[in-house]
Amino acid sequence: MNRGRNQDNKSAAPIPSIAATFVGTVVGAGFASGREIYRFFSMQGSQGWAGVIISLLLLGVFGAKVFRIGLAIKPKSYKEFLNFTLGPALARSADWMISLFLIILIGVMFAGSGAVFEELGLGYWTGIILSALLTALVLFKELPGLISANLIIVPLMFGGASAVAVFAIQNRCVAPLPKCADFNWILAAIQFSSYNLVLAIPVLLSLCRKFPSAKELKLGGWLGSLLLGTMAGLIHWAIVSHLPHLRHSPLPMVDLARLAGEWVYWVYALVLWGEMLTTLLANFYGVAQRLAAASGWQFRFWVLILIPTGILIGEIGFANLVSKFYPLFGYLSLILIGSLMVKKVPPGRVKG
Repeated sequence: MNRGRNQDNKSAAPIPSIAATFVGTVVGAGFASGREIYRFFSMQGSQGWAGVIISLLLLGVFGAKVFRIGLAIKPKSYKEFLNFTLGPALARSADWMISLFLIILIGVMFAGSGAVFEELGLGYWTGIILSALLTALVLFKELPGLISANLIIVPLMFGGASAVAVFAIQNRCVAPLPKCADFNWILAAIQFSSYNLVLAIPVLLSLCRKFPSAKELKLGGWLGSLLLGTMAGLIHWAIVSHLPHLRHSPLPMVDLARLAGEWVYWVYALVLWGEMLTTLLANFYGVAQRLAAASGWQFRFWVLILIPTGILIGEIGFANLVSKFYPLFGYLSLILIGSLMVKKVPPGRVKG
């Protein structure tokens, strides 16, 4: 009896690690600030709720499919996964686009971290230098470091976002929204899920190497999807509760935190930075792993190279490039999700 319980306790540990890493990889500045939730769900009126539920299901289903393929083909980098899913010809373009997009997002996250600290009066470069130091400290431990960081940051961000959302919902200032007549909310939900899942693929594949159990990966992935859906639902509810005042806000959740009081605003601003940090770490990890596999040079070497590169990109101001690159990347994401839908996992190669 005791032996069975010990084995259960031991096997339960990977599940929260997988879930936290999944959530930390998907949740970034756009999600936590509320702007991404507004764009994909709140703009759709009351149908946004259906969009949140569909996104939760899509992330769970396709996240599980990525895990199964990862366990079956055991790729060293996401390029091998793309070769299997899309075929060599299309995979070359997809590999280039994903790598470029991740590198640009590293720069955007550095610039965003500096902006958060500047807003708090702590200095723009304080945020950038602190983010760079933490990135090196965490990623020098590679995947275990990334997992540990998410296990710390994700519960804090979930608690912070939930607290601000509950406050905003309790102090709502608008009537319930009418239903929308069109079906744009379906496309928005698919776009949200596909875009975020594609960016998470490099880290999800690494989790397959760390936790080679189909059952643990499936449970961890679905737990992560449930947490993401809960967070998205709460933030959506908070935003539509104050929609007339937040319609043109670049940071809806930060504005709601400010309404709750100065100290809540400070705490949520730091939560927002934490969410930028998890995205920064995930993007760093994915690109550094890809470059290490292609070059044969050490993972840590590429981390050190990418830090000044990302800071430089942030200073040049590639945020506009990201917005222009979004449509092209969105099409790639839809193609990849479509391929995942029809792709069969090689039989007999995945163990529970």
